Amino acid sequence: MEIAVSEPLITVVIPVFNSEQYIEKAVNSVLLQPNADSIELILVDDGSTDNSANICDKLSEANSGVKVFHKENGGVSSARNMGIENAKGKYIAFLDSDDWWERAFLSDDLAAELLRPQSSDLYCFSFQKVSPNKKWIKTLHVSNDTYVYNRPALSHIIGQHHCAFLYRRDYLNAYGFRYLPTKVWEDVPFCQLCCTFAKTITCMDRIIFSYYMNNKSCMHTKSSVNKFKEHFKAENLAKPIYETNGVSYNIDRTIISLIGECLKDISTENSFGFVKELIAGPEFFLLNHSDIQPWQTLQKDIRLWRKKPILAYIKCRINGIPKYVKRFLYTLRITRPLADYIQYRLIERWD
Repeated sequence: MEIAVSEPLITVVIPVFNSEQYIEKAVNSVLLQPNADSIELILVDDGSTDNSANICDKLSEANSGVKVFHKENGGVSSARNMGIENAKGKYIAFLDSDDWWERAFLSDDLAAELLRPQSSDLYCFSFQKVSPNKKWIKTLHVSNDTYVYNRPALSHIIGQHHCAFLYRRDYLNAYGFRYLPTKVWEDVPFCQLCCTFAKTITCMDRIIFSYYMNNKSCMHTKSSVNKFKEHFKAENLAKPIYETNGVSYNIDRTIISLIGECLKDISTENSFGFVKELIAGPEFFLLNHSDIQPWQTLQKDIRLWRKKPILAYIKCRINGIPKYVKRFLYTLRITRPLADYIQYRLIERWD
């Protein structure tokens, strides 16, 4: 299919940091797509200290559609935002350097859909999670549908991975949406904001990318306390963006739900004395000084933390036993297949 347009149809932004063993696979998965001539690929080297920068430069030299930007290390948000600022495509997609696009994703029918003058603000797709040994694969589907909205609202949020979307560039720029300056959880608020204010969202049950469950990634290695603090920071940064654009955001309910979720892992990793001191701090104020209810699935847990924190802590420790066992098994090469089984059959509960 020949696509005669003055701009790329899609700009794919890949942030790169010390990804020398993965980056070529990610790039090739995009360059080998049908209609690849309509794709602009932007690699943002975020101050890598391995050979990633050189690999990016060589990929750019060999492929005219690949652009490379080098910057001082500032985190994945700043790298993705640099990609947005330099993108020329009608749509922008994001891909992490250890993931890959699925074959034949950008088919002729999808390209024709994106070329329509009245194409949607967002396109949301299915994606799949792949374990490190590639034995366990789980697909997260969306239903085929198009949603049209008259006004912005939080009810528009579609809980899919931020890399499973195509974002119309003029829509992003009209609102000035960018990734938040946090070390983790920067992607969820960005995706939620985009869904909240979109006038049209089209969902298609076709797989856009595979998410490699890299045990060495920041999301899998950062401590649960730091994850909570970064998530807490992200929610407080997102609140004024919603309100500036006319949407009331009940941050207290979000935070109390966040507390209920994060206390599970925090308790698994730390002593009760540490947890007791932590929940006495300002970030956990709502745990003991508010009657706001979290999301329904967490209400029993929050009530137990409020009334009998030691029992809540013990419950979390017992439920965290599979994680303890998994971590130990990962330390030995011979037992790693069993660790994978625990991770992807018991903890992830994959089919």
